[in-house]
Amino acid sequence: MIQVDPRDFTPDALRKVAPACGECTGQGASVVELVGGSVVYPHRPDLWQKDGVDRWWWRCENCGAYVGTHTGTINPLGTPCGPETRRAREAAHAAFDPMWRKRMELSGLKQSVARGRGYKWLAKQMGLTRKDCHIGMMSAEQAWRVVEICRAREAA
Repeated sequence: MIQVDPRDFTPDALRKVAPACGECTGQGASVVELVGGSVVYPHRPDLWQKDGVDRWWWRCENCGAYVGTHTGTINPLGTPCGPETRRAREAAHAAFDPMWRKRMELSGLKQSVARGRGYKWLAKQMGLTRKDCHIGMMSAEQAWRVVEICRAREAA
């Protein structure tokens, strides 16, 4: 895999692909910059260094919200968020992921198919389009709603 190095891009080019800050949206212009993982997690290289390659993170200069990138790319995993939203998204994944993984095991589906079908179901439950239903892009309120929906489904 060819690793992407953000230093190969101009600052203007990076601004054009930077995700909007999920915490500052609507509060004026926020500047989201690309930083190395050591800036976000200085004492946790296990979170940003893999096989000697650093992972990049998008971080808001206004509020410090951040989001990781897909390994070897500068593509964000969602929108930058702060601690409250991050906790809600983690809880949403903890409630939702076991559901689609169980379906994958029971049905013998590929991971991408099972996950896609799970998100399709979740989108319908939340009244969202499939395109707009991604936990990494959700607000804290939406992510807590995912937890409620998944718990109700498990209880049924």
